[in-house]
Amino acid sequence: MTNPNHQLADVLREVTAGMQNAIADGFRSRMIDADDLVEVLLAIADRLDPPVRNEVDAAFACPECGERDSDRLVHEADDLVRCSSCGITFDPAAR
Repeated sequence: MTNPNHQLADVLREVTAGMQNAIADGFRSRMIDADDLVEVLLAIADRLDPPVRNEVDAAFACPECGERDSDRLVHEADDLVRCSSCGITFDPAAR
């Protein structure tokens, strides 16, 4: 069994090294602001508990672009669904 304290320390090291590399490569400033802090904290959280994609069944994917991420398929009135990826509105029941 892995010690959770060691796991946290490893994640902090990985995220910190990534930030240091981004600074060294010129992609980030040495000045940190609130947005940078939020990004670092979310990166740590994602490493400790990766987000789980919530996908719909392939039969209900967007007929135009194939999007299956339920967060990108927005339910509209009359049981229609709008795809945030490509912008079309479709009826998933009409398949």
